[in-house]
Amino acid sequence: MTKEKRSLFVRFLIGFVILVGLDQWTKGLASAYLKGNSPLVLIRGVFELYYSENRGAAFGMLQEKQLFFFLIAVLVLAGVLYMLWRMPDGKHYRPLAVCLMLIASGAVGNMIDRITQSYVVDFLYFSLINFPIFNVADCYVTCSAVGLVLLIMFYYKDEDMAVFSFTQRKAEISETGTFPEIADSGLRIDKYLSTVNEQLSRSYIQKLLKSGLVLVDGKPVKASYQVEEGEVISLDIPEAVEPEIEPEDMDLDILYEDMDVILINKPKGMVVHPAAGHYSHTLVNGLMYHCKDQLSGINGVMRPGIVHRIDMDTTGVIIACKNDMAHNSIAAQLKEHSITRRYQAIVHGMLKDDTGTIDAPIGRHPTDRKKMSINYNHGKNAVTHYKVLKRFRQYTHVECRLETGRTHQIRVHMASIGHPLLGDVVYGPGKCPIAGLEGQTLHAGILGFIHPRTGEYMEFTAPLPEYFEKLLNTLPE
Repeated sequence: MTKEKRSLFVRFLIGFVILVGLDQWTKGLASAYLKGNSPLVLIRGVFELYYSENRGAAFGMLQEKQLFFFLIAVLVLAGVLYMLWRMPDGKHYRPLAVCLMLIASGAVGNMIDRITQSYVVDFLYFSLINFPIFNVADCYVTCSAVGLVLLIMFYYKDEDMAVFSFTQRKAEISETGTFPEIADSGLRIDKYLSTVNEQLSRSYIQKLLKSGLVLVDGKPVKASYQVEEGEVISLDIPEAVEPEIEPEDMDLDILYEDMDVILINKPKGMVVHPAAGHYSHTLVNGLMYHCKDQLSGINGVMRPGIVHRIDMDTTGVIIACKNDMAHNSIAAQLKEHSITRRYQAIVHGMLKDDTGTIDAPIGRHPTDRKKMSINYNHGKNAVTHYKVLKRFRQYTHVECRLETGRTHQIRVHMASIGHPLLGDVVYGPGKCPIAGLEGQTLHAGILGFIHPRTGEYMEFTAPLPEYFEKLLNTLPE
């Protein structure tokens, strides 16, 4: 169970206990002060408190059917726990969690009455519409039912609720590229495959489909084909032919180097490792020349020594590893979120609060696979803490501390709260307002880690680049 899931269950349990306690307390008050007395009129002709012992359901139905009500309550609780367990992490599903809490509290509140005294204490009576007398637990259930209907109709999409399907399973690609089961019936096959495996882009899958390398039940299909439950999809993924990566003599700004690690102050416009369209003049090309054969090989020939990366237009400190021992150690620290990573950025607008935290999962954009976005369905946990350093007339200079390290995390998170990075034409305005500025104003200023060999904590700072300093000195205050 993840940390977020445990937190959800703890918050749910606390709220559940409080709500059930409130229900039982109000019923106790009703028994003490209303039983055997005349109704207490609060609004004449509209609403009054009237003690009643209900041994069935509303409108006098199902009298003395205690076992039936007990089984219903157990089924409700089982359903609530199942939905909580399947519920993805993130704020997107919190309204649903509140509705589930109300439903569970109402069911248990009335079940306690039926077990302890064979009837339910009711005391709320809307005389204006002659509505059945009910109690606080009934209010929980009624409000949650209305809330669920509104959420399903107007807030959640079909794919949001699909995570609770009994038949849904996350398809996995085996070594032969076979999907054993399809649950998302009706989806285009290219969209389905790109959703269940983010390593394959939708455009790449479409190329495989055009080449006849994707089969459904043994037959080739087009990208528009809609998958059905029970079908078997197989992919024949061609073996990638890796280009030859050549060492290049480059003027690297080395902040620190020893036998295990090397830290570089990466300039703007430099790609970290070779990829489509960038097979030369990358940081890896320079590292291969400088370090010769002394680079970790865990990430293959395309990314020797690379254990993490920063975007092409992001400047600042980046660490590379010279052997597999160091690589495994730094990778483990990144996974545990124990590495210190502080960035400086200039964002659009004036941030209202001096500090803040953005906690929102990040995943592939649903329609543009080259972009990332806040993705509550398929995103991964992402947390960014920010602090205002200086406010300008139209911009804010901030420091961002990463708790996690998702692709484009700071850029996506700051854009999600209405403050995209200055110069970021992907997640911000399509045209940069500063003439001559290329790419986002983002600088990896501080990197701290436990040295793989010595166990000593080390921290390194990369000075702000010249263009960044110039912006801070010229932006109107």
